[in-house]
Amino acid sequence: MPEHLTEATILPTQVTTMRHDLWEATGQTADIQRTSPLHYLLLLTSERVELTITWRRNYRGSWKWNNSTLTVDGTPREIARDFEDFVRIWKDPDVLYRPGGRSEIPALTPVEDETQLPGGVRKALDRMRRNAERKASDGSVRAIAATTDSGYTIELAGPKGTLHLHYTPCRRLAGAWVLAERGGFQMFDANGMDSTKKFAGNLMAALADMFGLGTAPAVPGQTGHARQTAVNNSVRARRHSVIRV
Repeated sequence: MPEHLTEATILPTQVTTMRHDLWEATGQTADIQRTSPLHYLLLLTSERVELTITWRRNYRGSWKWNNSTLTVDGTPREIARDFEDFVRIWKDPDVLYRPGGRSEIPALTPVEDETQLPGGVRKALDRMRRNAERKASDGSVRAIAATTDSGYTIELAGPKGTLHLHYTPCRRLAGAWVLAERGGFQMFDANGMDSTKKFAGNLMAALADMFGLGTAPAVPGQTGHARQTAVNNSVRARRHSVIRV
C-alpha cells in the first residue's frame, strides 16, 4: 500500500526540491507518496493537467529520477522537454494544440536598411539567400538579419526548422565581425523547440539539416579552426548517414 506522507516527513533532497519548484511555479502543492521502499511518487493535478514523477533508490542508497508521465485532458502526452516547458503547459494546456504555441524561437525584427550591415554579416546573409533560392525555389526558406544586444543575428527559417547565426565584433581585427566564439548558432526544430545540442557545436551539420546533406554553404566569419572541425564532423555525419540508410 502507498504510504501517504506528512509535511514533517524527511524526504530525499531531489523530491523536496522538485515539490518546492513546482509549488513556486504553479502555486499548488504536489502530493508525495512512498509507493515502495525503493520508490517515491509525486503527483500534481489540475482540472486538465496531471503530472507524475517517480524516483528510485539505487544500490548505493541514492535517489534517482525513474520515470515521468504527463496527461492533458485525459490523454497521455509526450513529457515536457524541460521544467519551463511543463510550466507553460500547466498554465495554458491549449498551447499543445496551437501551431508554434510552445516555440522557443526569440522574436527578431529585421533591419530596415541592410546596406548598413557590416560587410561580413551582409556577405553571410547574401550567401544564405542564394543557397535558399537554389534549394527552395518556392520561397519556403527565408533569411533575415536583425540587431541584438550582442551584435547581429541572421535567421534562416524554413519547413525543417529555424537557424540563428550570431555575429559579434572580432577581438583580433578591428571592424571585422565573426560568429560568436561561444553559442555562435542556435537551431530550432519545426515545432520551434531548441535542438542545438543535437548538433554538438557542428554548424555545418546544422546547415546540412536545413539545406540537405552535402549542400551546406560555407559561412563567412567562421574561424579556420572551427571550419575545419565542422568539415571533419560533417564528413563523419555523412558516413554515419550512409551507414544508417
